[in-house]
Formats: sequence, structure tokens, C-alpha cells
Amino acid sequence: MRAAVRNRLIIAAVLVVAAVLIGVEMYYSTTPPRHFDHDHAVANLDAGGFLRVETPDGKTRNLVGRPDKVLVIHWFDPTATDSTQPMQAADWAQRTADDVEFVLIARAPSRAGIDAWAEQHEVPADLIHIDVDGKTGDLFGVRRWPETLVYDPSGRLAYQAKGPTAWGPGMDAQVARARAGVDELH
Repeated sequence: MRAAVRNRLIIAAVLVVAAVLIGVEMYYSTTPPRHFDHDHAVANLDAGGFLRVETPDGKTRNLVGRPDKVLVIHWFDPTATDSTQPMQAADWAQRTADDVEFVLIARAPSRAGIDAWAEQHEVPADLIHIDVDGKTGDLFGVRRWPETLVYDPSGRLAYQAKGPTAWGPGMDAQVARARAGVDELH
């Protein structure tokens, strides 16, 4: 009888551990839902889940959650022939107000490669996050590089620019609109 009880306890412990591991994996694999027409990015960053990028200091950052200020995310490919977009974006970011957070994300295999690229193109490396395998961009719904996403302080998608972005009065207007909060995507 004792051996049977011990075996049952071992089986129960294994099942509990397996259930916990499956639950943790499911929790970490969740991503927020995309906009209903499926051609837009994540509709609400505050919906929960995980979308991670590598920060300039080598740490991991989850982009999901309530930003509490306007969040502008610009995705770019450093191997693209037109490298002026990240430079223009970085210049724009340095001129923006304190209530705007700017995240420049490169699809790049390593920090060393992107640091060398940043130095060559005169883009501050401390602005550039890395999406090493492109998975986060894919989960975000980024399909055309470059792509720019603007989220309001509550985490709702306010604006999405597919392709090159005009970094000036047009983007300033989108940020002002996002600052006020959005009801629908434009």
C-alpha cells in the first residue's frame, strides 16, 4: 500500500509541474490582438502579452503595457538602400516633447553590427532597440519596413505609417492627436 501511495504522489507531482510549465509557456507566448482589419498592428498595448526587443544596454524590454505617454515606434531595416529614415526619425525624436517616448527598432542579428551601422550613419545608438530574429515585428503586425506606429498614452494604436514616414509637421499632428487619446485608428 505504501508503494502505491508514493507512486500516486509522484505522478501527481509530475502532473502539477507539467501543468505549471504549460501554463507559464502559454502566458509568455501570448500577444495582444491586432486591429480587426488585420492590416494594422497591435491595436491595444495594454491588452496583455509579451512583445520583446533588446534594449540599447543589452537588456530585454516588453513593449506591451500601458505606456502612460505617447509612444512612437519606428521599425527599420539597416540593410535597406534608403538609410535616411532612421536618421530623420532620430532627429525628430530629439526634438519631441518629454511626454513622447520614441523607440527605434532595427531588425538586426547583433548589437555590435547595429552599433557600427549607427556610427556610420550618425544615428545615436542609444535610441536603437533590436528585434534579433524579426519575431516581435511579425507578431506586432509589421509587414513593410520601415513602419511607424503611434500609440496614445493608454496604449491604443492611433496611427500607422507603412513605408517611409514624413518626420515633421505630419508626424507632429499624429502625436498631438494621440496625446488627446483616440477612439479609432486613422
